[in-house]
Amino acid sequence: MTGELSAQPWIGIDEETERLYRVALAVHGPLEADTLAKAGAVSEEAACAAMRRLRELGFMTSYGVLAPYAALRVLHHRRVSERQAQLAELETAASMIDDLSAGFVSAAPEVIAVQGIELVVGVEEVGRRAGALIASARTELMVLNAPPYAQNALPPYDELPKGPPAAESETGLAVLRGVHVRNVMAPEGLDLPGRMPAVSELADLGMGVRIRADLPTKLMIADRTTAMLPPSGVADPLESALIIHDGLLANALVPLFEATWDTALPLAAVQGSSDVSTDPSGPPSAEERALLTLLASGLKDEAIARQLDVHVHTARRRITALLAKLGASTRFQAGVQAGRRGWLE
Repeated sequence: MTGELSAQPWIGIDEETERLYRVALAVHGPLEADTLAKAGAVSEEAACAAMRRLRELGFMTSYGVLAPYAALRVLHHRRVSERQAQLAELETAASMIDDLSAGFVSAAPEVIAVQGIELVVGVEEVGRRAGALIASARTELMVLNAPPYAQNALPPYDELPKGPPAAESETGLAVLRGVHVRNVMAPEGLDLPGRMPAVSELADLGMGVRIRADLPTKLMIADRTTAMLPPSGVADPLESALIIHDGLLANALVPLFEATWDTALPLAAVQGSSDVSTDPSGPPSAEERALLTLLASGLKDEAIARQLDVHVHTARRRITALLAKLGASTRFQAGVQAGRRGWLE
């Protein structure tokens, strides 16, 4: 390892100042600028500048020159303290990033591109980019359809073009060209005029549809590489949106969708039974408690149907809906989930 002080960036000394420091260490008696200038064969002005720099770094004091070990130890501690102060300042700044960036959103231009992230502003532009994202999907499209509802994501049934409405919508065209589309909607989305027929037709075409009351955000992900979502929890998703092309961020949003999908209720269960709540986090109905008790007893579908005084197909539909609400794929998992939620108490 080199013994040159000037080779160490953290010290902050140049080669000429280091040379004069070596000269100063060899000077006996009081060290004045003229003495150092003569011993170092430099001008008195250059000697004054070197001495000033050595005092700043701690290699010299008003009493004379410090030994290298003592000077370097003191300087090292100072550098560490400076870095720690800078780190503390940056950590404080990190907590302010959300507030600082939010202040620019309202005054931002229509599109800001920063490291794979675009901020899109304006109802028309947000709608256009949502349609473009759907059209760009080649293999998979994931949608969390929370209110408010952009018409580009799923047009009202009575405003779709003539012909097979669902097939001619952007989402319908995606399904027909082989894109695996999954859509999680909030219950109030089905209450819009004509929305249930449109959703049902899309489901018949092959779109996966599930219902969940507490959707965390609006979200659309195409091919697991590009995502669209509101810039913040308080922002109007119809007025502004983020388009994210960054893989790491998209990868963080995919698990969010999958977790939401797994705990949402299938559309068929909502359409086929009024006994099952669309809210997976809500308390169980009396029908659900009875069904859980029968499942826990190990009865078969036919026996459960007789106990409930319903057709076996109705019993199976209710069991499927209950499993979906609990986010379970087997009856055993349903029992575990029900226990965790306190439904069996």
